[in-house]
Amino acid sequence: MKQRHAWMLCALLALAGCASTGGRLVQPGPNPAGGQLTIDSEMEWTRASTDRFQLWTIDGELLNTLYLVPVVREREYIFLGRRQTERRPDGPFYQRGMRADELRDLITDGLLMAGMVNVQATNLRPVDFGGREGLRFDFSSSTSEGLAYQGMVAAFEHEKGLALAVFLAPREYYYPRDAAKVSRMLDTLRWR
Repeated sequence: MKQRHAWMLCALLALAGCASTGGRLVQPGPNPAGGQLTIDSEMEWTRASTDRFQLWTIDGELLNTLYLVPVVREREYIFLGRRQTERRPDGPFYQRGMRADELRDLITDGLLMAGMVNVQATNLRPVDFGGREGLRFDFSSSTSEGLAYQGMVAAFEHEKGLALAVFLAPREYYYPRDAAKVSRMLDTLRWR
């Protein structure tokens, strides 16, 4: 049961559909992160991707996942897949020009809708992503069975919408092991 819910946790970040399992290796250094989004990595990852997002992992999706979305379009569900409509006006739908605290709340609401519990965001701060004003924040959460996760988020707006990066790993061992490197990586997000 715990494995099923842990997999559901990883799947929440891929709500738009199943990623192709090409398993391409991400080498240290500058890397494409989908569309015009780039990120510099300090370590090797395995990458699965679709035309809308990429999922990177080091040890497997249950142990660490970096979810990269180059473009969340206006009125689109923050983790892709659904759009805001008259019949579905409420929910975590992105709107251009949202304040940093509104984006933070939108992303945490998306995590809650995807099945996470006890989602708590901390350390909201502004970040410059190559001349584009954005935000970073940290979060903690768990599955309904109590598996504790820790994560971090980076996001910024560009001409086509919102670029989004979410890192998620179990609070024990995996998050502390990789957090500093991933944090430095998230600061390198750029839109070409």
